[in-house]
Amino acid sequence: MRLMPTLEGGMRIEIETPTDWLVLEQIAPDALDGGNDRLPQRLGALMDEQSDWEGVVIPELKSFFTGQISCVVEGVKRGQEAVDLGKEEASGEVFITKEDADNWYGALNQARLALEARYKFGQSEEIEDLEEFGDDKRSAFVRNRFYSALQGVLLEYVID
Repeated sequence: MRLMPTLEGGMRIEIETPTDWLVLEQIAPDALDGGNDRLPQRLGALMDEQSDWEGVVIPELKSFFTGQISCVVEGVKRGQEAVDLGKEEASGEVFITKEDADNWYGALNQARLALEARYKFGQSEEIEDLEEFGDDKRSAFVRNRFYSALQGVLLEYVID
């Protein structure tokens, strides 16, 4: 997988293998695994009882978070529609427009927060040997690092 800025101010993700598609497809399930309704509720615990957090803010945040994830799902789906995924060479492209970059960033952040909550990675400097992790945790850790790297590229080249 290669990430490249576009002349229009967006980003192109060049897919080179079927595994690349699997990683992009996993963003939404990872984000939803944390339950995009839990984050607004956790934030709500910080608010005073007088606020309209429960009635107004939580529903709006849920809708906002769901919209971010949907944007990613649709972007990956558009890229896959142009490709025959049954082929060994399942190359293709996914485009992130400048307008969609914030949604991608947010969905990636939701996925990272959910993975951290589930697997408790801690500080990456403290991780000496990934082999100590089970297969699920190791896979989640690698995806978490990829999501972080993709966010970094979005911040550097796409998001103002």
